[in-house]
Amino acid sequence: MPEKKTRKKKLSFALLLQMLISIAYGAILIHMTVVILDQRTTGWILYMMNYFPQLIIIISSVAFLFILRVRHRTHSIDSTLLPLLFSFIALESTAILPLYAEITGIMILPPNAVLILERFAIFSAAVVFVFSAVQYYGTNASRIKLYLTIAIGAALFLSLAAPINTGTGSLASMKVFTSQYDTYLMIILTVIYLISIFTYIAAVIKDRATHSISRTSAFILLMIGNFLVISNELITAAIAAILYVTGIVMLTVTSKTTF
Repeated sequence: MPEKKTRKKKLSFALLLQMLISIAYGAILIHMTVVILDQRTTGWILYMMNYFPQLIIIISSVAFLFILRVRHRTHSIDSTLLPLLFSFIALESTAILPLYAEITGIMILPPNAVLILERFAIFSAAVVFVFSAVQYYGTNASRIKLYLTIAIGAALFLSLAAPINTGTGSLASMKVFTSQYDTYLMIILTVIYLISIFTYIAAVIKDRATHSISRTSAFILLMIGNFLVISNELITAAIAAILYVTGIVMLTVTSKTTF
């Protein structure tokens, strides 16, 4: 019973965090739109549109967490991993803050802090995807929390240790993974996602039940969508949002039998 209450609290906290981030993100977009229209600098609209798909991703995650909070079965370790995963994905939305500072003059966080937080969120989400795939494959989950904590700590160290390049001259053009060092970080990130995908595929081969295939397909779509949205380019980000939302819908449909 205490374990059930603890897991419910984790879901509630993650849901609250996601809701607050989605509200803040939406408010930032609205404020930027008002400033742009007021100053008649409509050229900024093109930059701002690149960040709308991220809002769709956050809102869809909120919807899924709410459904998971209502339907959730307490025996699954997903009750720990999924709230954590969607919280990190929501934190990736800090990518909009440099553009917000450029347009409105309001700097919520220093540029370096934004890049470090974004890096950390991106790598941590990728790490959680890996652990979700590993536990679904059938690995003993008894020490997953310990290994997950260590892996997230490593992601934080990597985010802090790797040099940061913010010398672009424009806050609006400041993006994560643009320096020479970030090329290596992107390679590491790609490898992490590939490991997750291959592990999920191996799990399907091991257990070919219909719900296994659906769940694996859903997570692969989530991973690809979350990976592509990092680009903050409109077309790529729009495709990412479509894939992500499709994955969320599939995960929601299969949640009755897989969670």
